[in-house]
Amino acid sequence: MPKVYTVEMCLRYLIKSTPIYDFFKLCELAPLEKIVLDCGAGGKYPPLTIFHDHGYETYGIEIGKKQLDRAQMFCRENGLELNIFRADMRILPFADKSFSFVFAYESIFFLTRDDIAAAMEEIERVLKPMGLCFVTFKSVEDSKRVIYSKKSVRAMLGSEGFTYHEYGEPDMYFNGFQILQRNKRIKKTLVKGKKGKRAYIDYIARKK
Repeated sequence: MPKVYTVEMCLRYLIKSTPIYDFFKLCELAPLEKIVLDCGAGGKYPPLTIFHDHGYETYGIEIGKKQLDRAQMFCRENGLELNIFRADMRILPFADKSFSFVFAYESIFFLTRDDIAAAMEEIERVLKPMGLCFVTFKSVEDSKRVIYSKKSVRAMLGSEGFTYHEYGEPDMYFNGFQILQRNKRIKKTLVKGKKGKRAYIDYIARKK
């Protein structure tokens, strides 16, 4: 029988996912309407759950069908309406200034540099003035280079694999923002006895 992922399990997981929880705490302090968008909202533990649990109006987009199916199954099993549907962060299907908060947690680096720039322009467009965004980039310090093996994935994303940045390099995507936090995050890994690391650069910024 398939495992059922509960809201309680999801919230425990998200609280341990420090970057998302830190962003959520900043959103709680902001004097803005509680409406949030997740760009890359799929998976068995939708991050929007923690926002929904605190009274936010939530929306999420996911381009990958498998991840979208997982998120929608979680919603059905737990009676949640997180408003997660299939769409592309490079062309967000929302009006200008629709959201107080937007985040793209470990999702934007699936795209090319040009498409990351396009996605960041879209995030800026749909954010309200003084709205907050949280975006994760892959660091060049990561020990693994991800190349997409499936043609369908390469066609969907318009990319051959992950995009990696030097620390501080993603500043160029934040011209319309005030950067509030820029943090390097490294996870040590051990796969088949071989040590490695997953390296990220997390940004939190406020729209000017």
